[in-house]
Amino acid sequence: MKTELKKQLSKISDFENPRISLEQYRTPPALAADLLHTAYMQGDIEGLKVADLGAGTGMLSLGAALLGAEVVAVEKEDDAVRILEENAKDLGLEVEIVQEDIEEFNQDADTVLMNPPFSQHSDIGLKFWEKALEHGDTVYGISPRGLRERIKDFVGNSSHEVLAVEEFSISLPPSYGFHTEESHETEIDLIITRRTDNGT
Repeated sequence: MKTELKKQLSKISDFENPRISLEQYRTPPALAADLLHTAYMQGDIEGLKVADLGAGTGMLSLGAALLGAEVVAVEKEDDAVRILEENAKDLGLEVEIVQEDIEEFNQDADTVLMNPPFSQHSDIGLKFWEKALEHGDTVYGISPRGLRERIKDFVGNSSHEVLAVEEFSISLPPSYGFHTEESHETEIDLIITRRTDNGT
């Protein structure tokens, strides 16, 4: 299943003109397939309401839809939304697209998927985590390795608990003109959390 999922995800079009201010990077299909397969096997995808915060062009959203989820894709940037819509049409999938900043999002979901902006020098990623922990019963979030302890502390002060931390090394292709390397190896975590029985 994971191999076929990766094959389908590889068809998803990337950002045409990625914006550095939004740290727009394509989630690698192999990483997305690993995340989605893990969530599916844990019973956190099929037949459930799944929200993708900062959906970009739809890598996680459309993957969840392929696996039988009712998907809400939250993305604020016009070009990303347009490409997401085109990708959904190309794959014959229906997802609800909510074009707004994640701070304005207020729908509850069984599961939240997200690949927030990769910044270890600002709190933008923590804003995604705050929203995810508020509205999701279970969260699958990608983050740079250097933020692991901050995120674990953040989760510890919420109604969630950390279930697992899975380590990955991904190769990000050059996305911007100032990138000179053919690819850049980045150490990341997949952090999985779930609302506790006594959570509010």
